[in-house]
Amino acid sequence: MPLSVPIDRLMTEVLGLGREAGSVSDLLSKSGQRIKSAFMADEVTSKDLTARGASRTQTDEALLSGGKPYLDNRLSDYSAFPELISSYKAGFRSCAVLPVVAEGKGLGMITLLSRSEDAFDQNASGALAVISGIIGSAAYVKLERERSLSMARYFDAAFNSILPQALMDTSGGLMKANKGFLNLVDKPAKDMPGRNMKEFFLIDGGELAKLCLGKPIEVRSGLYPDRTFLMTSSRISERLMHVLIQDETEEIRLREKELLFEYGEEIYALLDGGMRFVWSSANTDRILKTAIEGLRLTDLVVDSGELIRKLEESDGKALSVPARLNLGNDLFAEVRLTLLKNDLGFSCIIMNDYGKRIGAAQKFADDFAQLSTDLVIKIDSLGYISGINKAAERLLGYRSQELEKVPISTLCADAESLARITEAFALLKKNSSVTGMFLNIAGRSRTDVIPVNMNLLGLADESGRQAGYLSIGQELLTKREYEESMDRLADAERHEEKLKAESDLKTQFIYNISHDLKTPLTSIKGYSKLMMEGQFGAITDEQKGALDTVLGEVDRLMALILQILDVAKLASGKIKLDIQQVDFKDVGENPSVRALAERAKGQGLYFSINIDYNVPAVPADPNRIIQVFVNLIDNALKFTEKGGIKISVTRKGRYARVEVADTGVGIREEDRAKLFRKFYQVSRKDLTMQPKAGTGLGLSIVKEIVNLHGGKVGVKSEMGKGSTFWFTIPLEKKKRKQAQPAEPQQEKPEG
Repeated sequence: MPLSVPIDRLMTEVLGLGREAGSVSDLLSKSGQRIKSAFMADEVTSKDLTARGASRTQTDEALLSGGKPYLDNRLSDYSAFPELISSYKAGFRSCAVLPVVAEGKGLGMITLLSRSEDAFDQNASGALAVISGIIGSAAYVKLERERSLSMARYFDAAFNSILPQALMDTSGGLMKANKGFLNLVDKPAKDMPGRNMKEFFLIDGGELAKLCLGKPIEVRSGLYPDRTFLMTSSRISERLMHVLIQDETEEIRLREKELLFEYGEEIYALLDGGMRFVWSSANTDRILKTAIEGLRLTDLVVDSGELIRKLEESDGKALSVPARLNLGNDLFAEVRLTLLKNDLGFSCIIMNDYGKRIGAAQKFADDFAQLSTDLVIKIDSLGYISGINKAAERLLGYRSQELEKVPISTLCADAESLARITEAFALLKKNSSVTGMFLNIAGRSRTDVIPVNMNLLGLADESGRQAGYLSIGQELLTKREYEESMDRLADAERHEEKLKAESDLKTQFIYNISHDLKTPLTSIKGYSKLMMEGQFGAITDEQKGALDTVLGEVDRLMALILQILDVAKLASGKIKLDIQQVDFKDVGENPSVRALAERAKGQGLYFSINIDYNVPAVPADPNRIIQVFVNLIDNALKFTEKGGIKISVTRKGRYARVEVADTGVGIREEDRAKLFRKFYQVSRKDLTMQPKAGTGLGLSIVKEIVNLHGGKVGVKSEMGKGSTFWFTIPLEKKKRKQAQPAEPQQEKPEG
């Protein structure tokens, strides 16, 4: 299809859009519409891959890596990419896909669709390549400009702060300083260029090196020898840093006072000029039962206007007044405040009689327990449950009243957990708390085992005697993260051996032949459908039956060809994995797996999937992993007449291990050594039902996909007792390992 406008005019218009568009998404959308008009296409779509949350499909990855427009003038059910097959089903017959790339980065995709065949010739390919290059350059410039503006806005906001800040190079040279810094060093802005940080602060070479590495340092100033300043830095570029300077003299003095005496019922605090708490003594939480740092004193004091009035009348002298603090959640504290103004703000002493607050504090604690997402269980001094919070009710399936006066030991799901909690109560007689117990707790059904990380705290009455216990448990989804962080080990890199020349030629031959067979099969299927629909005249029922057989065999042959193509691509390395985080808990919801589950039920077989709690999401290609599951489950169904299929996923060291076990006829030892070879099929003479013959490629495809992920595959079987196929996937992304031998590995521990 010829262009509706000259190519040079189209390039000029696209360049103009680069200047007019407000964002990358806007540029891609407007450029797509202009190209659609120029090439007289029927539809255009654009995708901004720089947008937050944008995801890339396998098609995107394949075309972006090549960087050239992709043309398909004969869309069909067998087009190269799933998206194009969807476009064909929507009535389109030609497409041109433009990857927008700049500086090696994929920025977007523009897809032109036409309802006519042969809509885009080779001349169009060259023109589209030039246009996509122009769009890529314009998008890259726009991204860089947005990044620069964002950085500028950040520094403008930072430099407007009252805290002293400066831009400094790695030698200490000052590039720019804000008003706070200028006031601190008592210099005008015009005197800053060419000055060095060492002129204003006592910094040696070692301290400057630490600052350049992002480590905070404490320094003194020649202008203020009695003050101590904390300098922190963040790197902007290879040589430029953003430096923040904080005067922490008063805080250091208060910390030194902590070494001289133990706090009783007095809270010492430091407030800035806006009366915001910037530091408080260690006994604050014990007395007030809440943190106050970052809050304003005037926001806490009831009738703060009266406090401010008295502070103004004090004329800089120490002020001591009674006050009532509102700590939130209907919690108030009757206190006496002593305030003294200093250079940084105010020094503050809070004296509190907290006896009046015990009842309110207890209510606050109970309310907090009810709002907590952790399991909170109250236990009396004899070990009986006296109450649980709402989170425990949801997880255990009990109401709080149902568990009152029930021994805590009855919640233990196994003997090991019972022994641990018994030992914990013994320890609580000597210690105030026991933390980090891993217990299996049983819910209402007694079959639901809930792993928890349990902490026990002993409670005492006013006389100091044991009054009961408080148990706080976390469901062990967090244990999985702990094990991941503790188990991480560096994996040794292995380079994949190059395939032998003979193997390469054979794979390429199979690939070419299989690909060429698709075209005549497509024609056979198309004409057969037309005959079935009566397009060439009426046909008899006998002829319809024959055509049904033809169509069925065409579909089966096409499936065989697609499997052969898959095997050839896998063996030649043409398959590129679309790595994402795959959660095995989602496998059972996949339509293909659900269809196999229904098929199992239709055969009178049970079908179950069990995922261990500590199996994390793994980096893998979700479509390929589902293909492995489908091939293994389908294989198990073919050889199982009674019993069923059980799928389990466990964690084995640095791997996730998947097992697909059946109760079928089993596999002979001589067959097990050949199972994963291409085109090999196990004899089915032991089955009373004889399903249609397969291709003998399913297990070889499983092996290649698992190898691509850096895992292993194997089988264990016993005649008459069924078979278990297993494979492993690394928990962390790693390079592809060497190809696995044709013979399956014998069962052995993983990791």
